[in-house]
Amino acid sequence: MKSRPARRGKRGYLKIAHRGASASEPENTLRAFQKAVDLGADMIEVDVHLSKDGLPVIIHDASLERTTNGTGYVKDKTLLELKELDAGQGERIPTLQEAIDFARGKCGLYIELKDQATPGPVVETIRANGFEGEAIICSFDHALLKQVKELAPEIPASVLVGQTSEDFVEIARAAGADYIHFCWEGRSPTPHKLLTPELVAKIHEQGLGIIIWHEEHPEEIREILKYPIEGICSDRPDLLSASSSHDGEGANWEG
Repeated sequence: MKSRPARRGKRGYLKIAHRGASASEPENTLRAFQKAVDLGADMIEVDVHLSKDGLPVIIHDASLERTTNGTGYVKDKTLLELKELDAGQGERIPTLQEAIDFARGKCGLYIELKDQATPGPVVETIRANGFEGEAIICSFDHALLKQVKELAPEIPASVLVGQTSEDFVEIARAAGADYIHFCWEGRSPTPHKLLTPELVAKIHEQGLGIIIWHEEHPEEIREILKYPIEGICSDRPDLLSASSSHDGEGANWEG
C-alpha cells in the first residue's frame, strides 16, 4: 500500500525544517519549531528516542551532553527527569505528543526513528492523534521502517540513504518506503550532481518520491529544484521559502 501525506508543499515541494529552524534556534525544541513555521516550513524534521518509561521524546543524540545541560543517556532517564533539563535558551525536551500538539493545523512532522524500540510507540502516538496524514516516518535503519509499514501501512515512510551507488529502488521496496531520502550533504558539496534524469525517472516510475537532505546553499537549492523532487530538508527553511525557481511539477500527490 502506497501512502502520501495529506499535506502538500506551498510551492509543490515540501520545505522540511531540519530539527526545526536549527540554524538559529536550539534544535528539536518548540522554539525552533515555531521559528520554522514562521519561516514558511511545510514540515518539521524531528528525531525520536524513548525515555526510560517508554515515552517518545524529541532529541537527536542517544546521549544528553551535546544538546542539553544533562549527562548520560536518554534511555536511562524518565520523562520527568528529562523535563528538568535545559535544551537551550531555557527550552525543554519536547515529547512527540507535544510536537504533534504544536504542529496540528500548522505543519506536518517528518519523524526520524533513532533507536530500535521506537516504531510501536511512535505509530501508537500518531494514530491516537489521528495524525497519519500529516506525518512521514523516516530512518537510516531500514528494518525499523519495515516494522512501521507492517504496523501502519497508511503512514508514509521515507528511507534515508547515504551511499551514492546502491539500488535505491530495491532498498525502498524492501523497507516498504514511499520516499527515498538522499543524505548526500557529507559526500559532495554539490549533491545535485549526484542526481541524474535517469535516476529520478527510475524512482518516480516506481511511484516513489525523492527528498534531499539537507541543504543550506541557495545556489545548490536552485540546481536541485530543476529536478521534479518532492522535498528538501534544511537547517534554514527561509532559504527554501525564498526559492521561486520550481513550479511544483514534482509534487505528484494531492493535498
